Amino acid sequence: TIRIGVTGANGRARATALDLEDYIARVVAGEGQPKAAAGAQQALAITARTFALANLNRHRREGYDLCDSTHCQVMRPATDAATRAAEATAGHVLVHQGQPASVFYSALCGGKSELASEVWPGAINYSSDSHDDEACDDEPGWTSEVRVDQIERALRASGLRGSRLRDLRVLQKNASGRVARLRLDGFTPNEISGHDFRTAVGRVAGWQTMKSTSFDVRRIGSGYRFTGRGFGHGVGLCVIGAGHRAARGSSGAEILRFYFPNLRIEAYRQKFAITTPAKAGPSAAQAGSGVAGATPGVRSPAAKEGGNLPPDSDGAENPDDGILIALPASEEAQRVRVRKLLRDARDEIAAKAGLEPPRRIRVTVHPTVEAFGRATGQSWWVSGATDGSNIDLLPLTILRQQGQLERTIRHEVAHVLLDASLRGRPLWVREGAALHFGDAGDAADSAARVNCPTDDEFLRPASAGAHRGAYARAQACFARALATGKRWQQIR
Repeated sequence: TIRIGVTGANGRARATALDLEDYIARVVAGEGQPKAAAGAQQALAITARTFALANLNRHRREGYDLCDSTHCQVMRPATDAATRAAEATAGHVLVHQGQPASVFYSALCGGKSELASEVWPGAINYSSDSHDDEACDDEPGWTSEVRVDQIERALRASGLRGSRLRDLRVLQKNASGRVARLRLDGFTPNEISGHDFRTAVGRVAGWQTMKSTSFDVRRIGSGYRFTGRGFGHGVGLCVIGAGHRAARGSSGAEILRFYFPNLRIEAYRQKFAITTPAKAGPSAAQAGSGVAGATPGVRSPAAKEGGNLPPDSDGAENPDDGILIALPASEEAQRVRVRKLLRDARDEIAAKAGLEPPRRIRVTVHPTVEAFGRATGQSWWVSGATDGSNIDLLPLTILRQQGQLERTIRHEVAHVLLDASLRGRPLWVREGAALHFGDAGDAADSAARVNCPTDDEFLRPASAGAHRGAYARAQACFARALATGKRWQQIR
């Protein structure tokens, strides 16, 4: 079985156990085209099953595997066609290096696929470039008009600062023709990614307003007119394109070979097992939320395999300072540097917060982004995860390339030190505290008008940009509370 967080009328999710294939049938009904031919239904069933098994830890903290919203996969009552697709493909997934691949799908690619890393920095690309999808050539484009005040409200809600948008224009498009960066004259920062802009405007003006990032924009009297193609991010399987291919006679396997040319279809039952998710309890409630410079994210307690780290054998050069580090062999040369960063962060933050340093900090550096995601269940843009005194990190090479190694370590160490004192507080308090004590840079602006983010903005993030906005507001809210004279432990 698989445990799904089903959202009730009150907006709260309740864990519901479902047979895996029943769940897949409901997802095919919720995400697919109801009248699509069998090949398209089967291709979606395999893709949805792969996504489910690759993301089982995504909502571990909340006591279930996956949610029923667009954050994971939408469910509807299973149709006969969806049930047949699940049964015909039962137990089969797309595999990469012996594990269920981290795959995606969207409604309509607009004739050109997108690379995962263009949408989620750090995500794994299973092909080297985007490709044309002639099956979608006859699909119509879309046009939307958005008022200036709606865009301004959307930008402010995403954490940007500004009162009047003087101009909006596309600065850069990527290889697939989608908007990579936009210029925002009158706001700070004055640039935003296309994906983050679409997410921000969609939340305010409606998701049908900005159907994709494949668009052009021009000024009109009351606002801006957007003209584009496609619906969704365009990564992986194109649901409508698959429908056209199936109508022409393509099988599910043939469709998947087109959209995922470097992945294999395999039966998972001999290799993979669905684990029972941990119940949300005190240790889960203590887990903080990681930030890595421009790409912060929320994470659940890491799933520890075996519970033990390899022995730390640095000899006399590294006396027992309570810091245990597990490194991939390829990163072993970085052990001394990582140890120093951890030790300095621990001692500086403990002194600043007036706390005793913890007796032990255990750090696991994962060899790949995929391994980090499987262990923590986190989104691709998350760089670190902390559960109690255990820290999980992305590969050091990636953190160095992003210029976020020291900041990520300081943020996660701050959670180790502070979370126990802030148990039960809103996430903005815990994240604001970690940013305040962990950030070695300038203090946050305690903006008087900023709205503190809700827990849901951390727990169900729509994008890296939405995360950035939530974290920036959390830091500002925490700074504002400190400015009133409260001690950090008193902020609620």
